[in-house]
Amino acid sequence: MEKLTTMELADELAEAQDKILNGEAKLDTGRVYQAIDDLGVLNDPISNYFDRTEDEYYETESDHYLALTNLTGKLGDLHDRILTNHVDGFVDKDEINLTYNHENAYVEDNYVPRTDLHVLVYGLKAIGAVEAIAAADLRNVLSKDAVLSLGLAAHALAENL
Repeated sequence: MEKLTTMELADELAEAQDKILNGEAKLDTGRVYQAIDDLGVLNDPISNYFDRTEDEYYETESDHYLALTNLTGKLGDLHDRILTNHVDGFVDKDEINLTYNHENAYVEDNYVPRTDLHVLVYGLKAIGAVEAIAAADLRNVLSKDAVLSLGLAAHALAENL
C-alpha cells in the first residue's frame, strides 16, 4: 500500500468520488485508516473504535463535539459526524484554529453516502492543509471526535456501498 500524504489522499478520493458512490470503485479503507492513524491524534488505531460503546469513548477520550446519545450503542453505528471545515490562524505564532460542524450521514434513518464522502474528503483536505505546514502542532489542536468521524465515515461507506 503506497503511503500518501493526507492531502494526496483527499485529492485521490475527490477524484474517485463519483465512481465510489456509484459502485464502480471501492473505497480503500486501508489507506484511509492508515492516514487517520498516522495523524497520531487518537489513542488507538481507528479500527479499534467501531465496536466500542459510545459510553466507553465518551468517558475515556471524546472531546465532546460528537452527539453521543445512545451510550450503549456501538460507535460504528453512530450517525453524527464532525466535519473539520476551516482552518485559520498564524503558524509562526503557534495559533492554529480549526472549526467544525455537525453532519448527519442519515436522513430519517436512511444512509446518505455522499454526506460521509464529503466528511471524508473535505475533512482530509482541511487537515492536510495544516499538516503540510505544521504537523506537530496539528496533534495539539485537532479534535479527536473529528478524527474519529473520518474513520466512522470510511467505515460506514465500506459497510453500505
